[in-house]
Amino acid sequence: MKNWVMLMSVSALFVSAAAMAATPSDKTGAAGSRVALIRMNEAIKDTKDGKKAEDTLRKEIEERQKKLQAEGQKIQKEMEDLRKQGMVMDEKSRAEKEAAIQKQVMSFEESKVRTQQEFQKRDQEISEPIIKRLRTIVAQVSKEKGYTLVIDSSTVLYADAQDDITDEVIKRYDSKK
Repeated sequence: MKNWVMLMSVSALFVSAAAMAATPSDKTGAAGSRVALIRMNEAIKDTKDGKKAEDTLRKEIEERQKKLQAEGQKIQKEMEDLRKQGMVMDEKSRAEKEAAIQKQVMSFEESKVRTQQEFQKRDQEISEPIIKRLRTIVAQVSKEKGYTLVIDSSTVLYADAQDDITDEVIKRYDSKK
């Protein structure tokens, strides 16, 4: 989701710059253009659906982290046992035990990476319908208020607070169920 938001933000910034460069500007921006801002990450997280999705994802992550932590502790215990018993083990047995532990460590690391990828994908799946609805509402608010361009505020250094439509978009999102 972060990559998508960043891509959209950069795209919006380029569109904004191109629009302002293409037409003469006055005090309010490009002639005939009005620009609004939205704090998209905040809008996603602050809607009722966004909060619910975040809770769901956090629970799933915590559950998976507990499993990974238990697996990591098991590996640690085996490493500790090897360290304690390694002195009295014959070379072949110790080498086999080390190889088995190394294999577990590699599997554990792969599992951590796979889990992270799964949660990134899950985050996108959960966020996608929220973002889609938010875009529709942003378009409605923009048409009603005469905005011709909406930019994610994460790419803006300064803007007048009156042009921020985030709170209104969140309210409309939560009221349309």
